[in-house]
Amino acid sequence: MQNAEMENNELAKDKAGTDLPEEELEQEEVILDPVVEELKSAKDQLLRLAAEFDNFKKRSQREKEELFLNAKAMVLKAFLPVLDNFERACGQQSPSAGEADGENYRKGVEMILAQFAGVFTSEGAESYGEPGEPFDPNIHNAVTHTENPDLAENVIAEVYTRGCRLKDRIIREAVVGVAN
Repeated sequence: MQNAEMENNELAKDKAGTDLPEEELEQEEVILDPVVEELKSAKDQLLRLAAEFDNFKKRSQREKEELFLNAKAMVLKAFLPVLDNFERACGQQSPSAGEADGENYRKGVEMILAQFAGVFTSEGAESYGEPGEPFDPNIHNAVTHTENPDLAENVIAEVYTRGCRLKDRIIREAVVGVAN
């Protein structure tokens, strides 16, 4: 077999047009082998570095989005009591001399409430916690239990404060009364 390989090498040399002795070719291969290995190693390092940089960019983007979401949640949480007060004001009758004045007051407060709620929804926040919804202890905070034959067990009977969520994050739990 070795003879066949030598003959193939001789034929390859003749076809390539090289008249270099076999010893010189072996010396060149000995010199080139470490260079080729070094080149392969450098290429491998470059590919790994490129992959590591790509992973870094993706991780940085995720962290940036998470930080932005946390900041947004903090701002929305600060506005929740104001929104609650507007809702309470809309539920109360204004102390006014005339019926028309009282109605105008109510309409004005309702417009502010709608505008305020619109800001929340435009930022991706949504409120939850309505009477008749099933009670979920992960997103609701039950402060009272009432006997109500019209409602099934573990159903929200009263809502004291609606909850708020931003995407899959709960900003504030809904404070509710649950039917037993």
